[in-house]
Amino acid sequence: FLGVVEESIKLEQKSLSLTAFTTDYEFECDLFTLKLSFVSPLLPNDYKILSCPVCYLDYEVLPKSEFKEFKIALIIDEKHCYNKQPNMVIGGSFDFEDYQAAYFGLNRQHPLSHSGDSMAADWGYTYLAAKEALYCSEIALKEFYSTGNLTYKHREGERKYLIALETHKDVTEIRKGKFLVAFDDLCSIFYFGEWLPGYYFKDGATIFDAIADAYHNHDRVLEKLKAFDLDLQERCKPFGEDYLLLAYAALRQTLGAHKLVENKDGELLFLSKECHSNGCIATVDVSYPSSPLFLLFNPELLKGMLLPIFKFARYPIWTFPFAPHDAGTFPYCLGQTYAMVTGTADHDRDLGNSIQRDRSKGQIVSHPKFYTYPENTPLYKLDSQMPIEECGNMLIMTAAYMKRTADLSLSEANFDLLKKWCEYLVEQGLIPKKQLCTDDFVSRLDKNINLSVKAIVGIKAFALICEELKKKDLAAWAHEKAQELSDEFHQLFKNLNHIPLTYDSVTDTFSLKYNFAFDILFGTDLFDKTMMEKEVDHYIEVMEEFGVPLDSRSSISKSDWQLFVCTLTKDPKKKQKIYSAVAKYLRESPSRVPFSDLYFADSGVHRDFQNRTVQGGIFILLLEKEGLRGD
Repeated sequence: FLGVVEESIKLEQKSLSLTAFTTDYEFECDLFTLKLSFVSPLLPNDYKILSCPVCYLDYEVLPKSEFKEFKIALIIDEKHCYNKQPNMVIGGSFDFEDYQAAYFGLNRQHPLSHSGDSMAADWGYTYLAAKEALYCSEIALKEFYSTGNLTYKHREGERKYLIALETHKDVTEIRKGKFLVAFDDLCSIFYFGEWLPGYYFKDGATIFDAIADAYHNHDRVLEKLKAFDLDLQERCKPFGEDYLLLAYAALRQTLGAHKLVENKDGELLFLSKECHSNGCIATVDVSYPSSPLFLLFNPELLKGMLLPIFKFARYPIWTFPFAPHDAGTFPYCLGQTYAMVTGTADHDRDLGNSIQRDRSKGQIVSHPKFYTYPENTPLYKLDSQMPIEECGNMLIMTAAYMKRTADLSLSEANFDLLKKWCEYLVEQGLIPKKQLCTDDFVSRLDKNINLSVKAIVGIKAFALICEELKKKDLAAWAHEKAQELSDEFHQLFKNLNHIPLTYDSVTDTFSLKYNFAFDILFGTDLFDKTMMEKEVDHYIEVMEEFGVPLDSRSSISKSDWQLFVCTLTKDPKKKQKIYSAVAKYLRESPSRVPFSDLYFADSGVHRDFQNRTVQGGIFILLLEKEGLRGD
């Protein structure tokens, strides 16, 4: 229907629309109308559906005249079986009572055989299911194109394909059907010594169970997706169509780059991959911006994002007084892999060449089990850590989870770490020394004001935790420290019309102070509301065609942080002016990539990042409206 097969008729695309879980097309030619719906059932509040690795392609054919026979096929090329280099592909087909399924994958399987970024798994098996399904080689595909007949033919040395086919006879009215695409990764996550299957398979289910479940419960699943979608539409209605578009674009992308598993202790783990950045798993400064989506729809998923960080922070190898950046490189939770002493040609005796890698060349690696290394191993570079960033993030997310759920167990179990990280912020947070933060796309900053805001809000978050845990003395101490730092902050900037980039920069500089957002969400009133309104007014003054730059050093912007700063104003028109510019970028960007969160606000061209989970931050306006406690 896209006209890419030789001598085929390219259909005219008449429409494209989105829902929360579908992308819907309508195509037309002189003979018929074809409607297609690509369905990703990623329900955040239904673990079984969320973790079932099956997608749908639903179709609807409306003839303009009678057809004696109408055939529709979905074809998948063998390149789905490997990353870069072709390898020997095997496959086969199966008959079931009311459908067939075919599969293919590499001849030699090495589940979880590497980790890294911007690459797919070259292990596992891809499945295709429909009324008819076949694994075959190119000779069978060519015969199908020329005759319409699908028969099994195999020839060594040819490309391999999966073909699904549905045939309708005496077609005079609308005919509907569905194709299913599934992926069995065999093993999903290595979690500090445990090899974990996906959540759907935790009790022994197989990929055939998943396909059968999805096939026979297709209508029930779609009803659940529709109910969620209608609810989301209603919640987004006060913000208009631009905001709904952003929510639609963000939802599947954010959920899809996580893996849901359960460990031997029965803990639910929801593990993100840091896409198009470095491939880290459970990255703290990726979880933080994405947290509004999970706080809104299922806080237990946020808890499952935090648990790996708390766990790794207790291993002897992690000797720092601040929170880790990540728990490994996807799909391995084996200890932080960011800011490591990466090897050079001159290896030292401690690490040899064990942690060399070259991301720029897509080098495939399998990291050692860093979490088992002894305490004195010189594994991490201090100057490449994100100490204030990650301490603040962990404290804020833990407090937000606690407020949203009233569940104190996460805070109680990890109180010693939370206290240590808060003490670090009290000591280092007001005027941060030069260090990395999550926004160092131009260069790292000294005396970063936005980072200072995160530290103050992080300390306040710890005070909230202490209050709920009835630790009155520590709560009073943390409240006092947060207020002291806030008072100093206000003294420095009370007479300015906006807050500069750093404590020692000139007053015409600026940056998005998105770290104010959780002061708003917590209702803690650490920072003056008039000051925040002035900030938003300045953002609107310096706004480019596609949004507000991240700071005054360049036109680079971040979609997630622009939505965060919308919480700084009570004026719905100001909010809308900012998020509508992000929606304009989404519609008009010349970079046709999955929703990028990093782009140039003047041109709309994306930079580096795409299909990242941080877009869960889009949902912060719904979270603000409904309140952390649902009030």
